[in-house]
Amino acid sequence: MTRVLLVDDHPIVLSGLSALIESEAGLELVAAARTVAEALAIVTEPDVALVDLGLPDGDGIELGGTLKRTWPRLRVVVFTMDANDQAVIRSLAAGLDGYLLKDSDPEDVLTAIHTAARGVLVLGRGASDAVVTAAASAPRTEALSALDARDLEILTLLVRGLSTSQVAAHLFLAPKTVRNRISEMLTKLGVSSRDEATALGRAGGLGHQVHTPPDR
Repeated sequence: MTRVLLVDDHPIVLSGLSALIESEAGLELVAAARTVAEALAIVTEPDVALVDLGLPDGDGIELGGTLKRTWPRLRVVVFTMDANDQAVIRSLAAGLDGYLLKDSDPEDVLTAIHTAARGVLVLGRGASDAVVTAAASAPRTEALSALDARDLEILTLLVRGLSTSQVAAHLFLAPKTVRNRISEMLTKLGVSSRDEATALGRAGGLGHQVHTPPDR
């Protein structure tokens, strides 16, 4: 059973989404919140959260990042009317798990929830075009071309949330070797922190399988 959290300040949207999820086998609605404060007060851990981009008391992307730090296994999908290139890129850079437009068909919304629960990045119709355009036009993502195959392998694992020791174990390397490679990678990318490097990796499409719904 996939537990779902909804965060949206529009009563009609919240009501419709709630009914849709409650009608779907395999999904359980654990909470429906209208504000950042209400979402942060939730005590039951969800598996997937659909979060509106603009909320009365804060930003949906920032909320998504906070929720994922609270529940590291949580998948957060932004659910919005705004197909803004920068919002899509900012969502990915924040480590969120998808971007879906509110004009999506109900079956696409349900598919997105099931897909996100499996750990696959969800880019809804329109948003997928936006992220490709935005990524291609972001000069800093071009820095990824300076990385060799091993660098990209390490960065991909970092984007997926693995720690240095986990990366080392996965690649059969010594942790010190991985730390040294990461330090060299920061220089190649022209960034000063691991967080910045992983943000660039996400913007460049590393670390995720990508699900996009078919054109209708």
